[in-house]
Order: sequence, then structure tokens, then C-alpha cells
Amino acid sequence: MRGVEDEAGVPHGSARHYFANQRGLIVEVVRHLLDGDLPRPGETPKQQVARWLGPESGRTRARYELIIASFHDPDLAVELVRGRDRFVDILVERGMTSSDATELVAALDGVVLDTLLREQAPESVDPERIFKKFGAKFP
Repeated sequence: MRGVEDEAGVPHGSARHYFANQRGLIVEVVRHLLDGDLPRPGETPKQQVARWLGPESGRTRARYELIIASFHDPDLAVELVRGRDRFVDILVERGMTSSDATELVAALDGVVLDTLLREQAPESVDPERIFKKFGAKFP
């Protein structure tokens, strides 16, 4: 916690005051990370994925590392599932069924992970093709 406080340039004890302990800090970091993954107002799926693979690729990689860590940390898994469900809910609000939206999020996640692993250019991914396969409409 002291290292985090030093890096943030805040007085020692600040992190414990706001987050109670290291676990609380990690949960809030995960929530913040997942909030940043959600579609932004007016953002198309193509722009969103380009953001995940381009300027925010470090954040995307961190999300995948957290997914692996969640296999051994049930509290972390709960937060990650909650984050995915928020994305699913957005798609449901846009007219998809819950099951289709869940599958689409998983498919999109797989394509993004594959692109990162292969070190392909962000523009090589066309998420609109995935949306079309699910019969989803996009802005």
C-alpha cells in the first residue's frame, strides 16, 4: 500500500483510509478498469475495439491478466463477471436477447485476445462482422 501511495504522491495511510486494505484497493482498480472498457456514448463497436487494441491495449492486457488471476480468487471473479454483465446489459438495451448478447461478448473477447496474442494491428479486427453474425445492430 505504501508503494501505491508513494507512486500516487499521497500521504501514507490515504489508501487504507479510502479502501480499508489492499484487497479493497484491488477491487476498486478492477472496477475502474472495467468501467473504461464499456462503450462510450456515440462510439461504434469498431471504434471501441480499436481503442481496446490501440491506445488502451495495456488496459486490455491487464484485464486478461485479471481474468487468469480470478481463477484462484472468487472475489475477483465476481467483479469481472459483473463487468461483463454490464456490457451484456448494454447490448440487451440495444435490442439483443440476453443469451445472444452474452455469446457476442464472449466472441468479441476471443477475437480481441487473439489479436493481442498475434500482435496484429487494431484495424485488422472488424467487430461489425461479429455483430452481424449475431444479427445485432450497431450505431
